[in-house]
Amino acid sequence: MPPIFLLLFLFLGIKAENANKTSCGGFQANFDVKSVVGTWYVVAIIPEKLFPENTEHVTCYRVEFSETDEAGLRWLVNSTLESKTVTDMVGRITGTIIRQRYFSERPFDVWSKTVGVKGCFQQLLALDTDKSAISKAVTNDAIMQLHLLETSNGPFLLQMLWGKMVSAVIYRRKEGVTQDQLKPAFEFMSKLRGPQRLPRICAKSLRDIITPHSLKQLSYD
Repeated sequence: MPPIFLLLFLFLGIKAENANKTSCGGFQANFDVKSVVGTWYVVAIIPEKLFPENTEHVTCYRVEFSETDEAGLRWLVNSTLESKTVTDMVGRITGTIIRQRYFSERPFDVWSKTVGVKGCFQQLLALDTDKSAISKAVTNDAIMQLHLLETSNGPFLLQMLWGKMVSAVIYRRKEGVTQDQLKPAFEFMSKLRGPQRLPRICAKSLRDIITPHSLKQLSYD
């Protein structure tokens, strides 16, 4: 898999492992919407047990977090998706809704709703921002939790996941990080969820790996 699609695969392909994870293990996160809204950069991930050792690198995405209301997301669903999908989806759009916009070579949005305990979200919908790939809109029940971790090196946003590939995605307000700076995030995850693999720092930003030649090699299937 080309590294450019690594996080796309992870976010759209992760499933909660079992039903009792729908409340994020009962853990109340240090989270409020206002503290998360705005620009963040993926600087590292904490791999899970099935994350491939031979993965070349993790791409450094820029991500915009924002809050939207139920009516806005319902309008989007009604205006872009086929009737059966609309019927299935609209009833699930409740509570606080956040949007993550990933600035890849083909930008896409992920909407999630609050469920269970504080900071816990369930993914609702992912869709390319140009809305042209309607047939490829993805619905998913993946569970994640957002936790704001304040450190001497500034805040980190931890996106904790309950799949088999990634334990957490780590964001900063600016690009770049060292293993030493990641130590509080690693220790926090280890205390909360047991022994963790060492973080994998993202090696290249999107602008470093997108060239006219590489674009011709990419596959969106």
